[in-house]
Amino acid sequence: MGYLTAPRFCFGPQALEQVSALGFSRVALVVAPALRRRPQVTRIEEELAKIDARTEILEGPPGEPTLEEVEALAELLRRYGPDGIVALGGGSLLDAVKGAWIRYERPELALEEITPLTDLRLGSRARWVAVPTTAGSGSESHGSAQFHRGDRPLLEIGSRELEPDWALLDPALLETLAPAQVAAGGGDALAHALEAIASEWANPFTDAAAREAIGRLLRDLPRARKRPGDPEILASLQAAAALAGVAAGNAQAGAVHALAHGLQAAVGLPHAPAAAALLPYVLEFNFDAARERYQGLAGVLGTAPVQNRQALAERFHLLAEQAGWPRSLAEAGLDPERYRSHRDRILTFARSSAALVGNPHLPTPAALGELLDRAVAGRRGAPGAPHATA
Repeated sequence: MGYLTAPRFCFGPQALEQVSALGFSRVALVVAPALRRRPQVTRIEEELAKIDARTEILEGPPGEPTLEEVEALAELLRRYGPDGIVALGGGSLLDAVKGAWIRYERPELALEEITPLTDLRLGSRARWVAVPTTAGSGSESHGSAQFHRGDRPLLEIGSRELEPDWALLDPALLETLAPAQVAAGGGDALAHALEAIASEWANPFTDAAAREAIGRLLRDLPRARKRPGDPEILASLQAAAALAGVAAGNAQAGAVHALAHGLQAAVGLPHAPAAAALLPYVLEFNFDAARERYQGLAGVLGTAPVQNRQALAERFHLLAEQAGWPRSLAEAGLDPERYRSHRDRILTFARSSAALVGNPHLPTPAALGELLDRAVAGRRGAPGAPHATA
């Protein structure tokens, strides 16, 4: 069976105006700390004032959320009692709001108890609206979220009930992003789309979203580097990231995200540049297991890049150079010495990630380690013996 669910989207330069049509009376506007004094916060407040909604601004976590930070945000929501939650920020902030929303609605339910089959029964106290200020994570498009929990692997939860009521995509919110953020975010979005294409759970609906995202990202990431801040290009990248999030949220991600989650939990490497750097190496690694799926992208990528695993990987190594995202995990900020001392822990965390379930084949521990070694050093060529043994 295949599924496709998504939030309602409002897309375009005036998308924030939709917030005044949602009928809220008491709104918690949760913002990333860096955005607290930005004009977009005032824009949302002005829209809510049109419907006489009382608005309280709450600051979310400054980075990747911990369980403790999520609980602190949930406590602020309980004290205020909103019927609407508007989240303004990047993927980490949106994930924090997903967790806090659960704890606000269902305080008796621990996040670690949640599975995709848990009946969350959300929405009786508040609806939530996602307003992304980055284009990469796609967290506005699906019901998955990740949280740090000390020295353990990331807590990964997912439920279709966690999708926002609305996702408001206003490209003006991306205009202050640095070129490196745009590039890494685009690489992360490409990883979502390409992993959805190759996933064991792919279906025609996720394929359509992924193909559109890939085409836009291939065309517009190099253009974004040459024309930073161009509103037309940013709008296209924002749409692509949301589409890629829909695809991966419904078809599942793969080894890129399993390894990125392991790196994030074990050594704190930021997710977007890690995922972007990993992408070409994982494509080469997965090629034999997903050959027909990748070759079905000939109309988007061209026929030459999908002929063999080296050609496919080289197409995305080239794109990394054109777009400006890291070409190895070392370039993404992973110190080689720190990597050597934490390698086993990174791999243990990666193997425990739910993202690995959707990969087109299950790698052996040795093959996964060799893949990671290559991505750290920027050494091209797929690991041998990629498949798990019985």
